[in-house]
Amino acid sequence: MGRYQECLEVLEELTKIVPKEAPIHITMGKIFKLMGRKADALRAYNKALDLDPKDTNMVKTLIDKLH
Repeated sequence: MGRYQECLEVLEELTKIVPKEAPIHITMGKIFKLMGRKADALRAYNKALDLDPKDTNMVKTLIDKLH
C-alpha cells in the first residue's frame, strides 16, 4: 500500500520497547529496501545479525538480495 514511512515509525517505537528483537530490524531492512534505501537496509540487517547471530543464513540472503 506504500505506507512505508508509517511502518518505519511504528517499528522505531517497537525498538524503544524491545530493542533486542532482531525480527524488528529485519522487517525495517525489508521496508528500507522497498523504499530504495539500500544503505539503511544494510544497517538494519547488520543490526539484526548483531542481535541474533542464529539468523545468519536468512539475513545474509537478504543482504545478498540488496545487490
